[in-house]
Amino acid sequence: MKRFKIDYSFLILVCIISLSPKQAIIVKLFLCLFIHELGHLFFIYIFKYKIERLKLSIFGFFLKLENTKEEFYKDFIIYFGGILFNFVSYLIIPDETMRKINLILIVFNSLPIYPLDGFNIIKTFASYILPYRFVLKLMSTLSLLCGVGAIGISIYYKMDVFIIVNAAYLFFLSVEYYVKEQTLYQKFLLDKQIYKKKYPLKKIQFHTNYQHYFYKYHTIQMSIGDKFFTEEELLAIQKSV
Repeated sequence: MKRFKIDYSFLILVCIISLSPKQAIIVKLFLCLFIHELGHLFFIYIFKYKIERLKLSIFGFFLKLENTKEEFYKDFIIYFGGILFNFVSYLIIPDETMRKINLILIVFNSLPIYPLDGFNIIKTFASYILPYRFVLKLMSTLSLLCGVGAIGISIYYKMDVFIIVNAAYLFFLSVEYYVKEQTLYQKFLLDKQIYKKKYPLKKIQFHTNYQHYFYKYHTIQMSIGDKFFTEEELLAIQKSV
């Protein structure tokens, strides 16, 4: 691992915990969060992915994996691993408080809001069947709308201040993701040009805006009549434009 960083949101959380009268419950929350992150790390280890950067935040680990060959089913399982471990813990741990916390974490992390697991699970599945440019647009918009909904619901039902603050922070992250959507796609195209990973071939008809039709988990081949353009040729054209 090349770089480890602690996000300011985690430092704020530590300060809140140190002043909270409910430290026993918060310790159990941390144990459940540790179990959740252990689920991700377990499958990263099993699939021999390498971690390039790790950031510790209020929502757990932000992981950036090195540009090895990403595979759909492996990515899907890694993102699902945290929820899976919380579910197993819910079934086998007898402590009622920890069972409730695990259940809450399962529901919370299933939300399709960046950077939660639900967001990444849906994004990974969508990336397998849809062009990546469309996936980024779809997911950034969905995350933004769900972020607004989370704030609205938490305020309407007068939930705990901690929940409202978390919802607001998630919305802020969703806005940030929405703003950098185009940059993320350009980086995706650059990675395609540099690493040239081998994926299953997907044949599609030529589009005038062909640069929007690259897939994350497929190598494309575009056709115009009897003429075919490989992904490498299309990327070379894109690079020269």
